[in-house]
Amino acid sequence: MITITVKAQEIIKGMQQSMEEETFLRFGVSRACCNQMNYSLSLTRFKTEQEQEEELVLHGIKILIDPSDARFTDQTEIDYEGDGFLINNPNPLVSPLIY
Repeated sequence: MITITVKAQEIIKGMQQSMEEETFLRFGVSRACCNQMNYSLSLTRFKTEQEQEEELVLHGIKILIDPSDARFTDQTEIDYEGDGFLINNPNPLVSPLIY
């Protein structure tokens, strides 16, 4: 399960409102090369054609996530601190990333 802090919710919803269209928060893991993986977090207006991508709704925010990333994103908290998003995972399997 993914959680989103109140501060991150406010920032995400503000960003979505500025886009003036329905948007999704895409969250997952990107694989840069062999053993290097990073979290990826982006707003998108479109779902991809990937049938395996699931849509979750948390606090009114529609989140798209690939089920193959679930083992890496489970128990992850999306927070906002200072001027960027912070991904916290109590069981880090990928490097933390600040946006």
